[in-house]
Amino acid sequence: MQIKCDRCGAVAEAVTPETHQDGDIEYTFFRCPDCGTVYPVCATDSALRADIAEYSRMRNLIRVQPVKEAFIRRTEALKQKNMKRSKELMEQHPLVLFSSPEPPE
Repeated sequence: MQIKCDRCGAVAEAVTPETHQDGDIEYTFFRCPDCGTVYPVCATDSALRADIAEYSRMRNLIRVQPVKEAFIRRTEALKQKNMKRSKELMEQHPLVLFSSPEPPE
């Protein structure tokens, strides 16, 4: 999959996600390999990271064994809750630390 930078127009075949911890908030983002522009992916706190791990566990169970429909519904509800919480955290804790691009190394 090709990824095109909105700022400089560079096209990359792949990008490597980076993380930055600020207290309990962990940011995941990637940078344009040419100009360094930062693209936020998500912000999480410890509670959301625990819920994401639980969702992953539940999703893996669904893949390897038969489960009841109620379990599938709970799994989907947890996914929706996680997505909502991530959006809230992104709004509350924007990536201001990375507002100016850093040159690639």
